[in-house]
Parts: sequence; structure tokens; C-alpha cells
Amino acid sequence: MKTITKTILSVLFVCISTVSFANFVGAKVKVTGITCSMCSNSVHKALSSLSFIEKIDVDLENAIFNLTFKQGEKVIIDDIKNKIEGAGFSVGELSAEFKFSGTSISKDYHYEFEGNTYHFVNVSDQKLDNAVSLKFVDKGLTSSKEYKKYAGLTSMKCIKTGKPDKCCPASSTKRIYHVTI
Repeated sequence: MKTITKTILSVLFVCISTVSFANFVGAKVKVTGITCSMCSNSVHKALSSLSFIEKIDVDLENAIFNLTFKQGEKVIIDDIKNKIEGAGFSVGELSAEFKFSGTSISKDYHYEFEGNTYHFVNVSDQKLDNAVSLKFVDKGLTSSKEYKKYAGLTSMKCIKTGKPDKCCPASSTKRIYHVTI
């Protein structure tokens, strides 16, 4: 009986620990300011230093970096932005594939994951299952034009700071990312 109980607990522990980091799959980042292969190489090298990135495919013609994340690694979106900026460029658009399992969302819904909150802006009521592409609409993670557009579609002030404040219920989180589908 003890062996069976230990086996069940071991399997349960493995399942729980894998699920906690399994939601991000990959990302697509459009980088602004890239004019040549040397620029692309600079960004590629910077992004390659992130421990959670397994593979990078580059579309040089469109300055798009397709990132595949390592399974079981915590993904930090701001680290992607910081590495690109550290290489001397900017994020023009960032979207990430995120696995959901029966999550119902609506406008201004807040989803907590890995110590951060994902605030859904300008979405219709729907249930999310499987991989969904989330477009980040925060300042520095999209173009200025797109940021202004989405900032005007919510009355919550957290979109201006990216930090929890009185408008967001998840005040224990470190960062609030604003996303749309």
C-alpha cells in the first residue's frame, strides 16, 4: 500500500510541477530598426542568452523572430523586451502562444499566472481551450499607435503603468500585462 501511495504522490507531483510552467509555448516578435543581417544577428544573440528560449527562427525580410520556449521553463515577457532593447532595437509587436484549458474570459478579465496578471482588453465573452495567440498591447510591447488604441478601450488605469493598483483585483501580482486576442 505504501508503494502505491508513493507512486501516486510522485505522479501527482510531477504533473503539478510540469503544468505550472507549461502554458507558454512560443512567441512571435516583430523587431523595429533592423536593417541588415548584422542587426538580426545582434538580436538573435541577445535572445539566445535567455534560458527559457529553446529555438529562434528569423524572418529577416520582415524582421520577425519566432521563438520556441523550453518546456518546463518560466517565460518572462519583459526579459524578451529588455534583451531586444539592450541590442539597440525595439519591439514593434509581440504575440505569444498560450495554452488554456476551459478558461472563460470577458472584457477586462484578469488571469493570474506565474506571479503575473494578464488583463484581457477588448475581447468578447468566450471560452479558451488549447493554444491561443495573445497579442500584448502594453507600451513597449507593441507600436505606439496600437498602445493608444487599446489604452482607450479600457477604463482601468493599470494599462498606463503595468503595475497593480486599485483598479485591478490581483494586487499581489508583480506585473500586469495587457493582452487581446
